[in-house]
Amino acid sequence: MSLRQPHALSSRDAAPSRLPAGQLALHDLRAHTGIVAVEGSLQLQLRDHSLAWLGNAVPVTTITLREGECFVTPQRGVVSISAVQGQAAAFVLQSAPLQNNLYGLIRQAQQSLAGLVKTWWRRAA
Repeated sequence: MSLRQPHALSSRDAAPSRLPAGQLALHDLRAHTGIVAVEGSLQLQLRDHSLAWLGNAVPVTTITLREGECFVTPQRGVVSISAVQGQAAAFVLQSAPLQNNLYGLIRQAQQSLAGLVKTWWRRAA
């Protein structure tokens, strides 16, 4: 399921993308990518990627983000982002967490293996 929550920007985040009134931005995003409304309200439109083979028969999901809120994409897919009510807006895209890249996967495997070894040692003692 997706997340919608207030969000504070950290220093590692990218510069905001600005949307003038009436402009639409299309982004092909990976699963678990965060979209943060930095200024103004945003309207997001996306379709269920698992049903892409059905074409336009798949209903469009529309989500409104208020300033400061974050939406995390539940799956890979194309998301259209526009400003609400003809006002300018800005947003930031945050890439998926570290576990989606090779470094994060290796780090997660090390932690899991260390936990498994600790459990074995406790049971053996």
